[in-house]
Amino acid sequence: MQVDTTRFGQIEIAEKELITFPWGVPGFEHLKSYVLLEYKNGPFQWLQSVEEPSVAFVVCAPDFLGLVYSASDAKKKLINLEHDKDLIVLNIVSFNREKGAIRFHVKSPLLFNVAARIGYQWTMEADELQGHLIMPAG
Repeated sequence: MQVDTTRFGQIEIAEKELITFPWGVPGFEHLKSYVLLEYKNGPFQWLQSVEEPSVAFVVCAPDFLGLVYSASDAKKKLINLEHDKDLIVLNIVSFNREKGAIRFHVKSPLLFNVAARIGYQWTMEADELQGHLIMPAG
C-alpha cells in the first residue's frame, strides 16, 4: 500500500507491516495505524502514522539508555501478548533544536506485540516506576 508522509514522501509498505494502536497514542487518539521506519541504521526509528502524513515520532530502544522495562501481565494482556519473545519496548524521543536538547520519554514507553502487530503507550504512574523500570547506574 502507498502511504503519504511529510518527511519521506510517498512510501510503499506491506499490510503486514502495519501496527495498530487500538487506543491511539495520547494526544493522537484518533490515529490508530502506524508503521516503523528505519533511520540510517542507527538506534533511532520513526513511528509514522499511516492516516496522517505529518504525524511521526522518533523512537529508540530503551537499552540505548541502559533502561530495562518489566511489563506487568495486565499491560501484556492489553496488546494480546502470549509470548514474551514477541514484546518490543520503544521510547519516544523529542528534540528541542533551539536548546539543543534531547528528551527520552522514559515514563511512557511504547509496548509492541510484534506477532499480533498491536501497540500501546504505557503511561507509568509513580508506583509503577519502582517495580517496572530499571534505571542505569550513575
